[in-house]
Amino acid sequence: MQALARALGNPQDSFESILVAGTNGKGSVACMLSAMMPDAGFYTSPHLIRLNERIRIGNREISDTELKLVFEQVKAAAEKTPDLLYPPTYFEMVTAMAFLHFRDRVKRAVLEVGLGGRLDATNIVRQKVSVITSIGLDHQQFLGSTLEEVAAEKAGIIKSIEPVVVGNDVDYDVVRNRAGTNLITTQQVRREERVIGPGLFELDVRTPVREYKSLRPRLAGRHQIGNTIVAIRAAESFGLDADQIREGVQNALWPGRLELFPGEPAFLLDGAHNPHASRALASFLAEFYGQGVWMIFGAMADKQYREMLALLSPHVRKWIFTRASTPRAVMPGELAQLGYDGVVTEDIGSAIRFARTHAERPTTVVVCGTLYLVGEARAMLE
Repeated sequence: MQALARALGNPQDSFESILVAGTNGKGSVACMLSAMMPDAGFYTSPHLIRLNERIRIGNREISDTELKLVFEQVKAAAEKTPDLLYPPTYFEMVTAMAFLHFRDRVKRAVLEVGLGGRLDATNIVRQKVSVITSIGLDHQQFLGSTLEEVAAEKAGIIKSIEPVVVGNDVDYDVVRNRAGTNLITTQQVRREERVIGPGLFELDVRTPVREYKSLRPRLAGRHQIGNTIVAIRAAESFGLDADQIREGVQNALWPGRLELFPGEPAFLLDGAHNPHASRALASFLAEFYGQGVWMIFGAMADKQYREMLALLSPHVRKWIFTRASTPRAVMPGELAQLGYDGVVTEDIGSAIRFARTHAERPTTVVVCGTLYLVGEARAMLE
């Protein structure tokens, strides 16, 4: 990745950045930070519907023309430089494309780590602020089988000179040692919350820098309170003022994360794709959907879907098993054989049609298990 960037003139050095890692919550935190800086670049993954979603300046996605231009430039650099050990991967190509697009267009950028941290393609930047939102087991084949090993991979983004803002459960020696005196924890930040709607809260937050009264994040779920505080502390470390921070917290929208499509039935889309995120979704359903939900579920074959199903099942009245249109998906028939009484459908379209035809009123139908499935569902529901 460093060799590819050199061949492009190191575009990642042309802007200041915040680098956001974590098992879950990193997208939400990055989204809030981006909303605080609408003139900044915003790089995230994966996309729900179109690749263009990954590379943005504020809310403006890269156009097809711009995407083609930077792809051709990165492809040409990859073909010409003799320094590459192997042809760049898909993610390395897209990351380089983002850096190239941001050069000469932005002074700042919010960058979401793709996988892990230490060896992630984004980790060639010299960020001004590092963020680690959470530590959980995911991608064990790459990141390790223990939380300590995962934490070490996430801590690999730390350059040891920048503020390092961490979420509530990021309490590991490897993170503390790498961050040193630059570590900024968020567990002790004072907060008061008031429920103002299903999954929505009004917050009073007091940090060591200032107090924020009556914040109303648009991202649903109690777990977003912690993400909001992480985003606030990262923004303060980056030098943003109170108005920018308030504006970002209250305007950030993150599609496919507890995103509600009203109707009869209503559909609630959530990108929960590992046990850590499924636990947060289960808590949300217990608090706000005590009557239970219908659930359209599909997962990738390399994920811990058995544990996910066990966490979610107490809150599910009816299962609909399906699959995203990718060869990585576990077959819905296999899910149905794990002891959960459910309907098997071939694809998300069939699952949505079944729910609309058979769900009694009123019912909320949750779609979850993988962002690939959520993206396909969102395209149809829109």
